[in-house]
Amino acid sequence: ASYKDNKWGVIDQEGNTIIDPSYQEMIIIPNSKNDIFLCTYDIDYDNGTYKTKALNSKNEEIFKDYEQIEAIENKDKNNNLWYENNVLKVKKNGKFGIIDTSGKELLPCQYDEISALEGVKNAIKISQNGKIGIVTNEGTILLKTEYLDVQALGEDNKSGFIVKGENGKYGVKNQDEKVIVKPQYEQVVIPNEHRGIFI
Repeated sequence: ASYKDNKWGVIDQEGNTIIDPSYQEMIIIPNSKNDIFLCTYDIDYDNGTYKTKALNSKNEEIFKDYEQIEAIENKDKNNNLWYENNVLKVKKNGKFGIIDTSGKELLPCQYDEISALEGVKNAIKISQNGKIGIVTNEGTILLKTEYLDVQALGEDNKSGFIVKGENGKYGVKNQDEKVIVKPQYEQVVIPNEHRGIFI
């Protein structure tokens, strides 16, 4: 991303202009290997509204069927930011889904919210009717949208999840939805970062 005259654009590694600096917000490049640039425009800071679009290096708009297109931000415990690989969050008819970087639909636009499970690679939180589930970057459902809350046990989706059931109690499930600890406890913690130990 490049910044000139209070506007954002994109240049390549030789300094050639890919997208003219004409946007209020920094242009997001989810993966430097893909020809996708995510632009935010028509921003209303008072109301918190904005529009997004995706461009390729020819400055052509792509993925036009969606109302919004965004990278899925994630960050580690040191607040280092990254974007989930090869997947984009899209909005259609007021609902969210995910597509891959070729535009293939991985998850239909039927969810109320989609965001990364913070600090965990390849685990995306989906929310529907007040319940939370987890999917992978490929759109594979790891946990159905049946939980009041989901937390990570490790740094990837294979470590399992602490889940909060409808009864308000906590338990543990693995990535195949197999119950490890039934949701019947007031709290489930991992002491001293020792994985695989539950209280």
